[in-house]
Amino acid sequence: MFRTERIFVTVYFHPASVPDELPMTAQTPRDGTPPRRTFIAASGTALLGSTAGCTAVVNFIGSQILEQVNVFNETNQPVTGAITIVDPAGDTVLDETFDLAASDSEESDNESSSSDENQSLAVYDDVWTESGSYEVAVELDSEIDGQSQANGTVTIDTPDEQKLAAALGTDDADRPIDFRVGKSLSEFGD
Repeated sequence: MFRTERIFVTVYFHPASVPDELPMTAQTPRDGTPPRRTFIAASGTALLGSTAGCTAVVNFIGSQILEQVNVFNETNQPVTGAITIVDPAGDTVLDETFDLAASDSEESDNESSSSDENQSLAVYDDVWTESGSYEVAVELDSEIDGQSQANGTVTIDTPDEQKLAAALGTDDADRPIDFRVGKSLSEFGD
C-alpha cells in the first residue's frame, strides 16, 4: 500500500524538519523526540533498509515515529481536513483537524524549519480505549480523485500494539481515502 522508501524520505529524512535546538547527544528529550544526530542516523539506516527490503529496520523506525492513529498524505498537493473516531462504547475519542503538506514538499523544501507545517504525516496517540470496533470518519476540505470523505469501521484487537493508517491518495489502494490496521509500518502495506 505504501511506498516505504518515500515515507521515510519525505517524513523523516529531511534534516530541516528536525528542530536545531534538540541536543546532540544520545539521550532522548522528555517530549519523546529523538535527538537530531540519532534521528538522522536512524533515518538513513531506515532508508537503506527499506530499499534493500529489510522490514525489521523499517518497522523499528516506524515504531519510534508512528502513534495509534496516523494520517498519511501521499498526494502531490496539500490536504486539510478532519478525522473523527468513535470507540466501541459510542464515545468520541478523537476529533481533530489536520493540515498536511504535499508528500513531495519535504523533499523539495530547502528552508530550515523546526515547525510541523511541512509535514505530510499527522499522528495521534491515546485513542484506543479498549478492544473492539471503532468508527472512523475522514472529511477533507478538497477532493482526492473525486472523493472528499470516507467512513469505515476498524477492529482493534490489541489496543497497546495496533495502529491505524488513514492513507490519502496512495497508489496502492482501491480508494483515495483508505484505512489500514497493523502493528507495524510494513503491515500497512499488506
